[in-house]
Amino acid sequence: MLDDGPALEVVGISEFDERIYREVLACPGITVQELVMRSGESSGRIQTSLSRIRAKGLVSRLWGRSPRWTATNPGTAIRSLVRGLQSDLDRLTDTADQLEAAFRTVGQDPEEGGQFEVLAAPEEQARWYVRLQQEAKEEVLTFDRPPYVLDYHNPLQTGLLRKGVRYRTIYVPEAFDHSGALDELGSLVKAGEEARVLPELPFKMAIVDRWRAVMPLHMDTPLTRGVLIKGSTMVVALVELFERLWQEALPMSPQPAPRGGVPEPAGGGEQEWAELDPEDQRLLTLLSAGLKDDAIARQLGTSPRSLRRRLRHLLDELNAETRFQAGAQASRRGLV
Repeated sequence: MLDDGPALEVVGISEFDERIYREVLACPGITVQELVMRSGESSGRIQTSLSRIRAKGLVSRLWGRSPRWTATNPGTAIRSLVRGLQSDLDRLTDTADQLEAAFRTVGQDPEEGGQFEVLAAPEEQARWYVRLQQEAKEEVLTFDRPPYVLDYHNPLQTGLLRKGVRYRTIYVPEAFDHSGALDELGSLVKAGEEARVLPELPFKMAIVDRWRAVMPLHMDTPLTRGVLIKGSTMVVALVELFERLWQEALPMSPQPAPRGGVPEPAGGGEQEWAELDPEDQRLLTLLSAGLKDDAIARQLGTSPRSLRRRLRHLLDELNAETRFQAGAQASRRGLV
């Protein structure tokens, strides 16, 4: 170790990652196994740390029968990170100017207590997201899309739903890429969440009781900068945007629809739709969410090849050209 305390947090390197980096810096060509012995940490945690600091340009992997790690030139790598930080700060300044212009345009009266507060780190954004939910009395409106500052699982939501807080969430397909995502959504919907999906969202945000909102100032990973908006007509504008997109979004119901009573296709044709088995209903739900084939295969526990055969059959049955179109038609026809 070259120093006793962390020094790289300002450029987005955690204390743990800096400790691993310093070990690599001190021992060029070190292996993961050697890092495990020197640090006492698990190999999985060290591998993840190495991937993070490699993405920052601080270390390189030397290929061979036993992969080894070495540090890049620290001066070059750290100066590059500093330049990136300066670029982030410049963008933050530009965003602050834009928000200030919007603030003045809507004629916000300082006497009303409306204000913006810049959140300078992912942890601060996460704390405010948790705090706003804890203080929610009536409703939480959310645009849900990656990247995340917290784990995708929200432990507060189920309890708040039971207390009568209404949750309405618009998701993008990428929000369901991880294994078990549809089961998680099913539990939330069963608890009372109202969920819909759109192919894309302009940004992510959470609005609580139509009075406070928290959102990132950029969508690049990691989410280093965010903003808290309180009591402003900017919140009113964000609520209006949410409501408009809510009307366009497709309802999500990860549980199979009731069997029987399936309506005829739109247009009044004579063809009647046969009942769908639960797996096909679930597949159509995933189609309506816009998930990619690999993500759908993971959710259904099948192979991509088998999935493509089933998709082709369903697309033909629904007379649809695209997967999202098939899901949309199925939703409108009451098949899911």
